[in-house]
Amino acid sequence: MNKRSLWTTAAFVAAAALAAYAVETKTWTLADPADFDKGKLQALALSSDGRLSLAPTWKELQDPAVPHLWSATRDAAGNTYAAGAEGKVFRITPDGKGAAWSTLEGGAIYALAAVKNEVFAAVSPAGKIYRIDASGKPALFSTLQAHYVWALLPAPSGGLFAATGDPGQIQRIDAAGKATVLFDADDTHVRSMALDPQGNLIAGTEPGGVVLRVSPKGEGFVLYQTAKREVTAVAAAPDGTIFAAASGTRSAAAAPATPIIPQVQVQTVQVAGATPAQPQGAAAQAAPRPVAPPPAVAVAPTSAGSEVYSIASDGEPRRIWSHPAVTVYAIALDAAHRPLLGTGNEGRIYRIDSPTTYTRLTDAAPQQITAFAAAASGALIAVTANPGKVYQLGPGLEKSGSFESDALDAGSFTYWGRLRQEAQLNGGTVSLEARSGNLESTQKNWSPWAPVDPSKGGRITAPPARYLAIRATLQAAPAGASPSLSLLEAAYQAKNSAPAIERVEFTQPNHRFASSTSSLTASSSISVPPVGQAARKSSSGAPTPTITENSSISMTGEAGYQGARWRATDLNGDSLLSKVEIRGEGEQQWKLLKEKLKDARYSWDTSTFADGRYRLRVTVSDEEDNYPGQGLTASTESDEFLIDNTPPQIDNLTARIEGNRILIRFHAADALSQLQSAEYSLNGSEWIAVPPTTGITDSPAHDYAVDAPKDAASEFTIAVRVYDERDNVSVRKVTIR
Repeated sequence: MNKRSLWTTAAFVAAAALAAYAVETKTWTLADPADFDKGKLQALALSSDGRLSLAPTWKELQDPAVPHLWSATRDAAGNTYAAGAEGKVFRITPDGKGAAWSTLEGGAIYALAAVKNEVFAAVSPAGKIYRIDASGKPALFSTLQAHYVWALLPAPSGGLFAATGDPGQIQRIDAAGKATVLFDADDTHVRSMALDPQGNLIAGTEPGGVVLRVSPKGEGFVLYQTAKREVTAVAAAPDGTIFAAASGTRSAAAAPATPIIPQVQVQTVQVAGATPAQPQGAAAQAAPRPVAPPPAVAVAPTSAGSEVYSIASDGEPRRIWSHPAVTVYAIALDAAHRPLLGTGNEGRIYRIDSPTTYTRLTDAAPQQITAFAAAASGALIAVTANPGKVYQLGPGLEKSGSFESDALDAGSFTYWGRLRQEAQLNGGTVSLEARSGNLESTQKNWSPWAPVDPSKGGRITAPPARYLAIRATLQAAPAGASPSLSLLEAAYQAKNSAPAIERVEFTQPNHRFASSTSSLTASSSISVPPVGQAARKSSSGAPTPTITENSSISMTGEAGYQGARWRATDLNGDSLLSKVEIRGEGEQQWKLLKEKLKDARYSWDTSTFADGRYRLRVTVSDEEDNYPGQGLTASTESDEFLIDNTPPQIDNLTARIEGNRILIRFHAADALSQLQSAEYSLNGSEWIAVPPTTGITDSPAHDYAVDAPKDAASEFTIAVRVYDERDNVSVRKVTIR
């Protein structure tokens, strides 16, 4: 036998062994991102390839008690500034003390910039820029011919650049506050702006969804037209790579003319949207003046999600991330120049690790991460909306974090086995715990968390129950390195439950079931899961209960046969074998008809049995799907049923001629069954039904009288035929002249 034959035979034997026992050790495997996303992550990051690791530190710096913060910056002295709703600007000093610092009239603040120790804030829809001194006192610096100011950047040669909306322009503002148009985007809004290493401005527009490069001289070049409506954020890496995030749906007429190099599609975990409060997308600008609320700061996700693109230094575009539901509001770069995405409506920060992988770093309590600003030592300031708060991400990792799974529903009373992990410790530790309960909700009335000791085989010590939850705690190495957890696998085995028989019913006599056979044969081929989905030894969760005879069954007519069928169930999903026995009235012992039936039905020839009343006993067993000696059975007796293969008796058949009539008389009786019908035939003509003298056929015995017309013949042969309810038939005849 060659290696291929040996392998396929072994695969078949292994598959047959797995299928042989339904109440066998199963495994609950958590290895995919979706598996971990169903649980609760505390201080852990989740990668798109299903790895848990310690997240960057995440701490709240200030809660200014405002609904929205839209912008952030940091001055040369290390003070952090955040602004947003109600024209309020807040300052957090390097020692962590935060307070309201300045209030500007005229609307919300969507753009901040710090030039040395001076802070500039733009108020929209007034289109005014204020300079705020160290004491927090504002002074009008410049009034722009635009309603919205979406971004402010310090100009390398002094002054500021402002990205505006309605109209969509980039304006240069000198040190005296004089504004001139550097570039007109020919779009409603310039929504985002960044400086590249060569001093060019990178800008994103709305509703055209265009990424532009604008030289210091105001010369524009379209780097890429996205498939989205609004370029919400841009960032430029030191190597010249541009990152741009776009959201919303554009009309087909505005589709990009240049192709994009597709990335390997990464499906992110679907998140639930928050209750919309105002429409996202700069379409809000279509309302007549006074202008509508700004597009980028809405509290509802766009209908088409977001995409993130990288544009290489030579201009090549590539989509590197997408999500069908979230909106990307901000992009920043970490120390390794990887993009960090601030998103809503789950308040999550994602890090793009490569064109095919990403990591969810943190989940904020607020619904949107709206802006980033650099902080000391590689940390990142993040501001939020709904509600407005200020946080710091990093620079280090959390010391410990935990993952708590959702509940496994084993479907019935279950014993727990080994809990194992696959992890790279990197000098740290991963400790496991488990608990169990009999309520679907894990909130209360479950067993306490019990440690799983690897030195004792990793056995789960939680009590047997229906539901199981597991918890993994990751602890950093002394030097700060994080362990990485990629798999949790819990073994479990449901206690075998006895099958149950709901009912036994009999079919119409003189019919039999069509024969059915099944066989298991080895196959030269096997099935493998799609790419990226690991083959698993067994499925987790509750088994599908076995239910026999849950559909219509065909039968064929055959004299003397009787059929019976039954419905049986097994909560473990075990296959069932049936045994059928029979016992006649007055008998003491059951006689075997058939055993090891795979079908929950049986028909047999009753002609070898004496007429009389009988019962069946049906016993079902799950022995085939359990270890030897551990199978369970259920048994039930049927109601009485009748075997009657003897035809009715016809007596006293007489016939005589009176004038032009023939008078026929006879008596019919059956020992066990009621009569069903009677007929007569004259000289071989068609059979004609005859009612009993009582008018109703409702008894085992009846008298019959026929007054038939006489034709011209001189001899008459009269035949009578009588059926009982079991379709047994008798025929007699008489001849008269």
